[in-house]
Amino acid sequence: MDATTTAVLEQLENQLQELVEKMRQLQQSKATLETSLLEAQAKFQKKQDDAKQWKEKYEALKAVQGMKTDNTAAKKRTLNHIDTLINEIDACIVQIKIED
Repeated sequence: MDATTTAVLEQLENQLQELVEKMRQLQQSKATLETSLLEAQAKFQKKQDDAKQWKEKYEALKAVQGMKTDNTAAKKRTLNHIDTLINEIDACIVQIKIED
């Protein structure tokens, strides 16, 4: 082989090695990003769960306050809400018994 061909082959080999190294770096970056994404998704899910719990507490507090009022309509709404919750709980209990 002449010097020109050898030089071109060496240049191609160097470029290939650079590409392989860049590919490794990108794979590492991808793995890091995937880990970060999973952590962010877990945090987001926890925030959603926390928000749901606070909403349930808020709804329970509204129900209690509705029972303490002299407003008959508010009391009826609260009792209807409590009845609905009781029916949902009963349905869940039945579902649990079916699964057992």
